[in-house]
Amino acid sequence: MKRANPILLLLPLLFLSACARPAADVTGPDVQTEAARLATIQLGQLADRLNQMEKDQVQNLLEELVPLQQARAQVGRWELFPQEEELVEQLNQLYEDFTQRYLEEPEEPLEEEELPVLAQYEIGADGTLIPDKSDKAEYRALWDKVNELLPEGSLKPFARFTIFTDGEAEILAYVVPADDNGVQWELAVDPEDAGDPVEFTETVYHEYAHYLTLNDKQVTYGAPKRYDCYGENDLVSNPDSYLNAFYQRFWKDYLDDRLADPESINFYLRHEDDFITSYAATSPSEDIAECFSYFVLYDRPTGTSVWEQKQNFFYDYPELVAFRDQARAKLGL
Repeated sequence: MKRANPILLLLPLLFLSACARPAADVTGPDVQTEAARLATIQLGQLADRLNQMEKDQVQNLLEELVPLQQARAQVGRWELFPQEEELVEQLNQLYEDFTQRYLEEPEEPLEEEELPVLAQYEIGADGTLIPDKSDKAEYRALWDKVNELLPEGSLKPFARFTIFTDGEAEILAYVVPADDNGVQWELAVDPEDAGDPVEFTETVYHEYAHYLTLNDKQVTYGAPKRYDCYGENDLVSNPDSYLNAFYQRFWKDYLDDRLADPESINFYLRHEDDFITSYAATSPSEDIAECFSYFVLYDRPTGTSVWEQKQNFFYDYPELVAFRDQARAKLGL
């Protein structure tokens, strides 16, 4: 879900559960090297600002954490061990303290609120809306407006179209599964925020990316978490899914830090150069959706920064390149 002024809403972040403590040795050059690598990645913008004592604090905690991560990888377990959770919390607290000390603190995000429904349409097999008792021409025009941005047939998996509002400059649109398995989907739009054509277009592609990455072919709902595949809430990404590939490439080394304090903006401040927008730092699922929107709408980046690599990630998938070409043709790009 994306706000016109983006804040965390769609797909809240998971909290990992605890189980038995593993046996692990905290010694050896390999552990030190891996801990140093993770420290550089997780500190982000802080890496060049800390004094040696502060860097040593991080390094020492990571040298305790790395063997536990390795032990968990050996047994194929997604959930953190209890001792890992404690260490991740300690690390995150250090990162938060350092961020407040060295980086500027922006405005806190708003809280989620319930969304009043104005009308709800079922979608016929031919893609037309079945009239709702609160039917209005302006609502149906929004459905047409969405269709104009997407390649032919893109909305076939959508069974419901909802009109809601939470006032101007709040949530513009969202998508959610309309069943327990992610086969059918619901799209919702706020007419109060649909007037800006640029914001509307970006949001449609962002929300459609959630469908592309979270449908039943890409993730499994209700499955137990596993170490080698990204998961959140009640879903686990499939090994060959877009989301898992994105997570493995861009998020694996600092996801635990993000999850340790999901509401904090400081994670973004530490890794600002990794993200296209601040909202993208919410989670892997929001990051990939933001990047997909930019992939469709903007020229291919030629640099090597992480955010550019993320935007270029989709060019590895011919079907997504074809989607981009068709969408851009409809936009006259």
